[in-house]
Amino acid sequence: MRDLVPLRNHLAAVDDMGVAPLHLLRILELVQPRVNVVNAALKPLLREASLPVDRRLRTISQGLLDVHGGIVAAYGKVMREADCERLQSLHRNPTSLGALAIGNLAQQMEVALLISSPAPPDMWRTAQAIYHWTMTATPHDSTLPEGANAVLRHFKTMLALAAAQPESFTPAELDFLLAYLREFADQVEFAEALPASSQTGTWYWINESRDQPPGAVVRRPPPASGRNVCFSCRELGRSALEHMEHLGAGESPQTLGLDERAASPALRQALHRAAGRWVSPPKRHMSRRGSSSRVQVCTDLPALWHHQRGDTRPVANATGITSTDWMMLNESPGGLAVMHVSGNTHGIMAGSALAVQPAANKPWGLCLVRWARSDNPEHLELGLELVAPAAEAVRLVRHNGGGNLPEEAATAAFRLPPLAAAQRGEALLAVPGIHQAGTFTLVSENTDRIQLTECTPGTLLLQTSSVELFEFTRDFSPAGH
Repeated sequence: MRDLVPLRNHLAAVDDMGVAPLHLLRILELVQPRVNVVNAALKPLLREASLPVDRRLRTISQGLLDVHGGIVAAYGKVMREADCERLQSLHRNPTSLGALAIGNLAQQMEVALLISSPAPPDMWRTAQAIYHWTMTATPHDSTLPEGANAVLRHFKTMLALAAAQPESFTPAELDFLLAYLREFADQVEFAEALPASSQTGTWYWINESRDQPPGAVVRRPPPASGRNVCFSCRELGRSALEHMEHLGAGESPQTLGLDERAASPALRQALHRAAGRWVSPPKRHMSRRGSSSRVQVCTDLPALWHHQRGDTRPVANATGITSTDWMMLNESPGGLAVMHVSGNTHGIMAGSALAVQPAANKPWGLCLVRWARSDNPEHLELGLELVAPAAEAVRLVRHNGGGNLPEEAATAAFRLPPLAAAQRGEALLAVPGIHQAGTFTLVSENTDRIQLTECTPGTLLLQTSSVELFEFTRDFSPAGH
């Protein structure tokens, strides 16, 4: 990783010197393997990181983003200025250079997502330029050369990942989705204009004049000016849902041609969420109201759990990792967006749960982190889905071998009251695995009584790598007491 600074400086110096295109190509062929080594070393660290990413990792990541950007710009110069016959004498062609350029853009996108950073400037505009240039350079009546095929695969992967709302996935889930898309992104369908059919609601668009990610047609139609790429991920989503059905029926990932990590329930849930967005792009159902009020956010749910059970320690000081001061950016009946103002944060990632208290005299509401954005180590914004305006700290004792476990072995959870607006019955928020384990005893305690109720898991509403949310029913028969 110490190579990053000299590589970045070297690329900048080469650009200033105005090196001839073919000499620049030779330099790039020496630089690229070194950048690939840095990628291979850094990404496992980022996949294990939570938000906000620490300063050192973020600085390294930003350096890698800059180097990828410099390489893309240099390949672009070679593509524009190099003589085609000279390139062929070196066994190179323009479309293969386009593949190398957009490959670096795809790496840029991945690193930015892993640190929850906005896309680098001009990433989307450059990706479209490479795609259009490649398609123009390739005769329509011929088979696409490998370089053009590679450009198409990278571009489809970037578009499908953007359509899946990648900011809502953990680093591990992103890595899994990318592995899936590298195998199946060819199923993304392209068109120069929206088809004249009733299925346009499943389509997305991206415009060459805008440095913005794809937009869903159900939210906004493509602009009339500028060149659009319209695409649909419907078949990709259907294929993913079929894979989920086969996996649920007991087939192994290997027999389906999938990454072995597809055996993980949390990763399958991530693919299921992505498939739903590919098949049916989400609409915005609730209007958002702007706000600048302050809220308290507890990122340490175990501390809140103990606090609710009578621990007199203040929640904000229970472990020293609770953020106490956040600003609400907007809110709707389904959730809110908040920006960190002061206090320590630790362990936040998409799909994790945290608690929000709008005022000191209000109960703690439980939320799921739907997305996270971080421009720098001191900046963090979260999109939160409200799952319960209040919750009760309870314990769960599983029956499959866990009934005789000591008290401290029982699982901590939060009981959520029925939510009529979401047509949800009584539910539990717990660590993953409780729902699949079967029947359990719900232990509810307060200062003057303890209640034990036999329960059966119901519908699994959501599962991430951090938590699961599921309905349950109480057994009030004599045998269930």
